[in-house]
Amino acid sequence: MRRTVFLFGGLTLALVLFGVLAASSDPDGLETVAESLGFASSAVEPAAWTPFAGYETGPFGSNWFSQAVAGLAGAALMYGFGAAFARWVRRKGR
Repeated sequence: MRRTVFLFGGLTLALVLFGVLAASSDPDGLETVAESLGFASSAVEPAAWTPFAGYETGPFGSNWFSQAVAGLAGAALMYGFGAAFARWVRRKGR
């Protein structure tokens, strides 16, 4: 059991690190479609402060590092939500 957890944890970490290193500065799919359909210029800034606006974090000077931190934080949040959901489902099944 412990070996399996260690294996999946290492695989998850490797995938996250690959994603961080392979991050692209090209726009995402939604931005690409908005540009191709001609309504990207009508986008407005969010009314409230968001920590990962533009897939970046604010306090870092490097664009790449800022995106990497935002990606790692997003992956950690999603892992946490998934783990909490799995625990909830397991308890509910008992």
